[in-house]
Amino acid sequence: MKPLLPAVLSALLPFTADAAPRIVCHTHYNGESQAHVVRPVATPYGTEGITLGERFVFRVVFQDRPADIAAVKVLTSVLPDEGPPQPVHQATYRWPVAAGPQPEGQGFTGLQQVFEPTYNGHLEYWCKAFGRARR
Repeated sequence: MKPLLPAVLSALLPFTADAAPRIVCHTHYNGESQAHVVRPVATPYGTEGITLGERFVFRVVFQDRPADIAAVKVLTSVLPDEGPPQPVHQATYRWPVAAGPQPEGQGFTGLQQVFEPTYNGHLEYWCKAFGRARR
């Protein structure tokens, strides 16, 4: 019977790996679509943003504990010609996110649109939660 145990454990591995909470955010900017996987962090301070094209920085901070501050924060900044990034959008969603049907299949955020006024840039994103059971 011992040879059966490794086979059973390896068959269950995909299910346990999927149980780890994660967020997948889908972005669309300047004709390019990308999916970004975000895992929980202990502190938001080391979370790097992702540069999209030449104008946007997209940053998602996912803290799943402690429960009183557990949240998913989405921050978007614009890269000006000179100077530091300028924040243009921030959204906060309590974790765990609400269960049930999501708006038009676009995750717990719904479709979000962020505009950059100087060059008329337009970023779209939506995020979906995976893993741990949600309330």
